[in-house]
Amino acid sequence: AKASALFLRLAETGRISNREKFRNLGQKSGKRGSGGELWEFKSFQDRFIGNFRPHNRFIVSTYTKKKQDNLEPSVVARAVRIMAENDAFEASFGVSS
Repeated sequence: AKASALFLRLAETGRISNREKFRNLGQKSGKRGSGGELWEFKSFQDRFIGNFRPHNRFIVSTYTKKKQDNLEPSVVARAVRIMAENDAFEASFGVSS
């Protein structure tokens, strides 16, 4: 329910200013400044990782339960791979990303 409220706030306002709940992963995601930046929704130990897309979309690519301070590099790599697969899928249908 708490994560749902965060997504609803993002949909209504377009942003979440609380860095404890929503933060940019920065250089961890690789393509800084190219639209490939990953963002993390945090609600207790639940982590939803995704990024902003054109046409006012936010796509969640990965979910994990985080039990330590640092996010596992394999989780970030999986999120980057899934977003690349999503881009290829949308391109095959002519959806502009």
